[in-house]
Amino acid sequence: MKRRDFLLALALSPALPVRGDTRFERGLLWEVSRKGTPPSHVFGTIHVADARLEKLPEPAQAAFARAASLMLEFVADEYVNERFLEAAMFTDRQTLQEKIGAEDFERALAQLRPIGLSREFVDKLKPWGVLINLRDPRAAGGVTPDARLAAQARARRMPVFRIEGVEEQIFTFDELPMAAQVALLKHSLAHRDELLELADRTLDAYLGSDLGAIWRLREQFIARYPEVASHQAALTKRVIHDRNVVMAFRMQRELRRGHTFVALGALHLYGEKGVLALLEQDGWRSRRVY
Repeated sequence: MKRRDFLLALALSPALPVRGDTRFERGLLWEVSRKGTPPSHVFGTIHVADARLEKLPEPAQAAFARAASLMLEFVADEYVNERFLEAAMFTDRQTLQEKIGAEDFERALAQLRPIGLSREFVDKLKPWGVLINLRDPRAAGGVTPDARLAAQARARRMPVFRIEGVEEQIFTFDELPMAAQVALLKHSLAHRDELLELADRTLDAYLGSDLGAIWRLREQFIARYPEVASHQAALTKRVIHDRNVVMAFRMQRELRRGHTFVALGALHLYGEKGVLALLEQDGWRSRRVY
């Protein structure tokens, strides 16, 4: 089982309203610079395998072609995949069926069966291990923009750096209270069709470079299900806002060198709590390119 990006978790987590600086509501590519430092670019990607994403927008492709290094939100390898799998499984007598009930277990099993997971294997997965592996069957076998960028950079022998390590990403989910894990998984299983529709509309908003629309879509979806609001809020804080602070700090290592291309989930760019706003607090200037 390969490590699943955070697409579903992000789609499930609610957006907290951001009403201050509206500059970061639109735009996927930003030039970031400060006095005495060569400019770099920050590009908002989306962790989806879709034919419409096979090529970067022209401005992003041009910026990437000029870059001396690539910095990604996360870079997976064989060790990372194995470690993620290890962390996603119960190592004691606990089982998934015991946590979510027989009916929802059968739903989870049916959705994971196409990727070759046995009943016994699925029963040892923690709820978050199932949640991040629920896949859109239409994207099976596809390559995400992040993975494509990494492959292109290696073909150019360009240095590739990761913003986060595997233990940090594991911590994001593994330390989420079990009650929240169970509630979020049961909710996603019960509303699978709606989530697929939300994913389609989110991709359309992304293709329109409209970060604000992505947030609003999420808010509207979550508003319909107040019974999971507290769990969604906890996940949003962990997956988005807390990680934004870490990302903005670590990105600066390469930004200080200049001529780097940073690619991370587009939602991390949005609003006054996003990485662009946080970088400006540290003295960087942001200019929208695309």
